[in-house]
Amino acid sequence: MEKPNLCIKCINWDHRPEGAPGERMGYCIARRRIVGPHMDCEYYQLKTADRVATMNNKLYGQIDEGMEDADF
Repeated sequence: MEKPNLCIKCINWDHRPEGAPGERMGYCIARRRIVGPHMDCEYYQLKTADRVATMNNKLYGQIDEGMEDADF
């Protein structure tokens, strides 16, 4: 039985089709390089809505209440 590809379910996985790395290749934020599928990884964290929101807040900052309707 083949082990599952952890990368595609990981918070650190960023598939970048514009770079044409191939369907199973992508950028690993934790490793800071293009990688293929990993079946075992010390950086693996299951991607959940809460983790994605936390990561986005770290990257882009917290959106103030009432600002979501702002017209930029």
